[in-house]
Amino acid sequence: MGVLCLVLLCAAVCCGQLRVFNLRAKGLPQDSLGITDGYVRVICRNDLVGQTSVRKNTVDPWWKEEFMYYSAVENSTLKLEVHDEDLIWDDLVGTCLSQVQFGTHQNQCALEKGGMLYYDYTLS
Repeated sequence: MGVLCLVLLCAAVCCGQLRVFNLRAKGLPQDSLGITDGYVRVICRNDLVGQTSVRKNTVDPWWKEEFMYYSAVENSTLKLEVHDEDLIWDDLVGTCLSQVQFGTHQNQCALEKGGMLYYDYTLS
């Protein structure tokens, strides 16, 4: 799809700017290799928006990165995947899904393998 078409499509369906920030987790699980080396992948509308740095050996990480996505529409699916970095392959700790709404929101979700993920987002 060309840039002009994307701009026109966004104008027709009211695309907004999505900002995801203040990512933090509490109580991430330990595995046989030790304490979690956690990072988060941010995905919106099936597009990888970005990935945080890895926080080594902590069950309560906080990530400073902020992510911007310029093609979000209200009710777009925002997916945050928490991973544990390992030598052979990274383990998925859990996934958080939400439908974005206009405004600023604070969210939290329980992760499948333990712990909680907290994050904020703004859709404008």
